[in-house]
Amino acid sequence: MKLFVLGATGHTGQVFVEQALAAGHELTAFVRSPDKLPSQAQLIVVPGDVLDAEALSEAMRGKDAVVSMLGVRSLATHEFIAKSTAAIVRAAELSGTRRVVIMSAFGVGETMDKASRGMKFMLRSAASSVQNDKEAGERVLTASELDWTIVYAVILTNGSAAGFRAVDLDELDRLPGYPRIARADVAAFLLEAAGDPRWSRHKVVVTSKE
Repeated sequence: MKLFVLGATGHTGQVFVEQALAAGHELTAFVRSPDKLPSQAQLIVVPGDVLDAEALSEAMRGKDAVVSMLGVRSLATHEFIAKSTAAIVRAAELSGTRRVVIMSAFGVGETMDKASRGMKFMLRSAASSVQNDKEAGERVLTASELDWTIVYAVILTNGSAAGFRAVDLDELDRLPGYPRIARADVAAFLLEAAGDPRWSRHKVVVTSKE
């Protein structure tokens, strides 16, 4: 596949790029700081602002799918996901790239209802502005006519891949305890979902198999 990647310099993004290249895919990474991700065989690095829909659409043109792992590192940017998702949607519409896979977080929107009591307390103690920002972005995406998938990852770890369990949100029972998943497993599912029509226009929760 020819994949357009956002968030490629983040912790999960770097793992995703490594796995996708190892699997033989062609990647275009649209990044703010290109020095953090040098171009190499099968990887084109394009510098730019993710809020610029026109620039995004030009770089996105001709790609089979968009995979976004964008996140925020500061509460001062608590509208970043909503604004960037709107730009991604507009760019996808302009470029003709219909497949869009977005990484979100367990606890956003309806997924909160699937959390254990302790997990809910932990999630609600976190920055609600970040969760609201992600939810606002997801509303923009799901209101579009694009071929989208939203992937909700539980607590992320840097451990080795252990296998993942992907469940449609509507079919998921409440998750006990404080579920975790390795970034490597999340990356593997994002890559799978990008090319699998089974997940088209679905919200999916990914957890570790263990």
